[in-house]
Amino acid sequence: MKQKHALQHAGIWLDGHHAILVANAPGNETEDFVIETRIQPSEHASSGSEHTRQNSKQGDHLHFFKEVAAALLPFDEILVIGPGTAQEQLLHFLQANNQFAHKKISLGTASQLPDHELIDRVRSFFAPNTF
Repeated sequence: MKQKHALQHAGIWLDGHHAILVANAPGNETEDFVIETRIQPSEHASSGSEHTRQNSKQGDHLHFFKEVAAALLPFDEILVIGPGTAQEQLLHFLQANNQFAHKKISLGTASQLPDHELIDRVRSFFAPNTF
């Protein structure tokens, strides 16, 4: 009999300045959620014309989303949260990537949260219904 694949869950909080990835830790006896990684976007020097600076900023933004996507790749179900439109931009970026075509991606909003509140929010989102 084929063994059922245990779903891997992750939540990511992001804004334009950084991202925090929370994931269930397979192999951990409790398989509880923990902070997996923190991702900082790279920033280039702001010299040159305004056009050059804008292009550099857009390139940094794209590179940041690629780093976030790479960190999310191992997960089957993903919760993307953050303030403003950052989470919506990441959602569209992931939806345009074929590697995320069969992953369930949900969207939420939240201001900056302390680590323990972020972990609690992700844990409660993926908790099985106990009704």
